Amino acid sequence: AALQSLQKAVDLNPAVTQSYQLLAFYHVITGNKETAIAVMEKALVIDPLSPMVNHYLADMYFANEQYDEALRRQDHILEIYLTLRITLEGKGWAWGMKGNWQKALEIFEEVHRQINHPLKGLTPLAFAHGRLGNREKALECIAKIEQRGIEDPHAVMDSDLAMAWWGVGDKEKSVEYMYKCIDKRLGPVAFFLSSPIFQDLKTDPRYFDLKKRMGLS
Repeated sequence: AALQSLQKAVDLNPAVTQSYQLLAFYHVITGNKETAIAVMEKALVIDPLSPMVNHYLADMYFANEQYDEALRRQDHILEIYLTLRITLEGKGWAWGMKGNWQKALEIFEEVHRQINHPLKGLTPLAFAHGRLGNREKALECIAKIEQRGIEDPHAVMDSDLAMAWWGVGDKEKSVEYMYKCIDKRLGPVAFFLSSPIFQDLKTDPRYFDLKKRMGLS
């Protein structure tokens, strides 16, 4: 029913690229990643200069582990929109998943600098530090993420902490926060379950329980 509704939205509004984005995300979280790419490529034909259409197409390449394609698309976006942070961060993740977490860290540091807030933009930094073995620096970032959750009543940091702890290598804490996300009806877990970043989660029996609780099985 969800797929039919999303496809109908595209059919009824073929010039509205937001409908394509939602349809592509649905295909990603249900495992149809090649289809997600095809959907966003159609959106790109409609609005080739849209930064968000280009960004989400890069996201679909990333989800399908086509990191070089994602980087090419991200570089294209950043040639036009020099400081689009969401794309700059995506570029960091692509480099990290290619195995260059040092380059990813440098990009994430630039993102954090642009945000210009001591307690924001720390999740990618925590993850990269964790992958590089900089455990103390990763834990410092995590402490600041937790601090933000305490100081800002509107900031729900469970998904950030799930990702940060995964980067450090503490699967137990990461999955614990994923369950908290589901209990609070936070969306990111659906993307975690389909993201190559969390590829190793698929070997954990709780992966299927998480999918079931999200209504994805």
